[in-house]
Formats: sequence, C-alpha cells, structure tokens
Amino acid sequence: MKAKTYLTEIRKQVRANHNGEVPEELDGTIRDYANAKELRDVYREAVIKEPTIVEVGSMGNTMTKQNPLCNLLYQQEGICQQYAKMLGLTAAKAAAKPESQGDSDAT
Repeated sequence: MKAKTYLTEIRKQVRANHNGEVPEELDGTIRDYANAKELRDVYREAVIKEPTIVEVGSMGNTMTKQNPLCNLLYQQEGICQQYAKMLGLTAAKAAAKPESQGDSDAT
C-alpha cells in the first residue's frame, strides 16, 4: 500500500512545519491526502501504460483518442494540490516565508 508510505512522508513534512508536532486537527486531511496521492498513482500508471485508446466508430472506422483516465489524472492532481495547500506544503508557502519574515523585521 503506497498510501502508508505517503502518510509517513506527509506527516514528516507537516511535523517539520509545526515545530516537530503534527496537529491533531490535521490527521484527517493527512490521511485523505495520502489516499489521494495513491489514487493519482493508479491513474498515472494506467495512462503511462496506455496513453491512447482505439475506438471503433458506428461506421466501422477506427479513431485513436486520449485515454479517458487522463482527465481523471488531471483532476486527481488538482485534488492533491489542494490538500498540499491546506497542509501548507506547497512551494507558494515556502516562497512566502522569507517575505513575511522581512515584514516583521521592518516593524
């Protein structure tokens, strides 16, 4: 189960951002994020294995189309990004840290 590995990694990142502690109120979000990342991996593996599909039209003609799981993969990536933001694990948060420190030095 990849979710357990993700759970450990996410907890480590959250702990680093919260002075060595994982706030209890983040437990559910951490679990959901780990599960979302695991599902994203499932979609990614399927899309990598078969990026396109061949469909036979009503007239017997064949068409090559993008794997329908691509859209689910993109959605799942967005969901993972939302969880990362909620937990403060995005690059945007890291980039904002020096800025907020600079403001406190000015006062």
